[in-house]
Amino acid sequence: MTMTRIHRHLSRDTLFFLLVTCAVVLGLLAIGQLAQFLNQVAAGQLPLSVVLQFLGLAVPTLLVTVLPLAFFFGVYLTFNRLYRSNEMVAIRGAGQGLTGLLWPIAWIAIPVIILELLLALWWAPASQRHLQAESSRLANAAAEALLQPGAFTVLPSGRVIYVGKAITSGAHRFQEIFVASTTPGSQDLATAAYGEVKPEVGGALTLVLVNGQRYLGEPGQAGFKVLAFSRYRVSLGAQAQPGARTGGVDWGSAPLAQLWRNRAGPDARFAVTELEWRLVWPLALPLLALLAIPLAYTEPRGGGRAAGLLLGILFLLLINNLLIFVKDRMESGMMALFPGFLLVLLLLLTIAVYGFARRARDLPLLPSLRRGGR
Repeated sequence: MTMTRIHRHLSRDTLFFLLVTCAVVLGLLAIGQLAQFLNQVAAGQLPLSVVLQFLGLAVPTLLVTVLPLAFFFGVYLTFNRLYRSNEMVAIRGAGQGLTGLLWPIAWIAIPVIILELLLALWWAPASQRHLQAESSRLANAAAEALLQPGAFTVLPSGRVIYVGKAITSGAHRFQEIFVASTTPGSQDLATAAYGEVKPEVGGALTLVLVNGQRYLGEPGQAGFKVLAFSRYRVSLGAQAQPGARTGGVDWGSAPLAQLWRNRAGPDARFAVTELEWRLVWPLALPLLALLAIPLAYTEPRGGGRAAGLLLGILFLLLINNLLIFVKDRMESGMMALFPGFLLVLLLLLTIAVYGFARRARDLPLLPSLRRGGR
């Protein structure tokens, strides 16, 4: 087998395992996401006709997480099979070192890293914004549908609301507004001659009562008040989109240009943290591949395949939890924006290079505790 054939063999197997792992993991995550959408359909929050559209919009965000995992397992399974089938012994016997086998992996890593960058920086946030906009639109339409002119309606919050006839068709404006909120021991009534449905920051829908009065308490009892207002907002029960931060900005789905503009403003810690968060997985992807090679080692024709795989999964969970911890600390101002995620990447780099260097010299990952052990 020539060296060119060896490289083709490695590239083909790595690509095959990458695609299979990506399909399996993405399918499992998509099933979980589908279950969430179906729960919303069952609760009347979404129509069934948009489930597949929403699932498609969620795929880019899922791929941001799936691609690094799939590439790690693709490299791991490729080298594990080489070790188990004695092919690695033949390759080493032909004078090919472990370092020389990195080139076919690098040719696959380059387009995967570019795809991960595109997903993390542009496609996934854009899909999130589209998904949030569609969810908000449908939620607002459902909430507004509760308002039937000339009828009393019980809102999800428990309030009872009445609106008179619409002022103009499609203008979301109504006459003769009445709102009642009753809890044990208290009563809150509001009336207004005019009201208008308006969306709030984050997608919540409110009915704004204009120039009306509120009646607090029971008439004739102590504490009864009549308050005049110019504006009074009543939530219609549509839930705001998660992820909002200072200023009502959802940094997780913010466009890259907006993050760049805010990198030095009052919201710099949110913008810079999100920028670094989007870059951390593309930067970690080649390091994970390098780490997968020493973890894939097993005795020829022997067991131990699951041991390295389990160790790799545990290490991936550790890295992910460390990244989430660092992100929370950076957003809360308890950790500097620099080095920030770089600390975790340096830890990953150190472990990956150490493990690869020992395996390249045919040494175990951990040195022997015996005297003279390496």
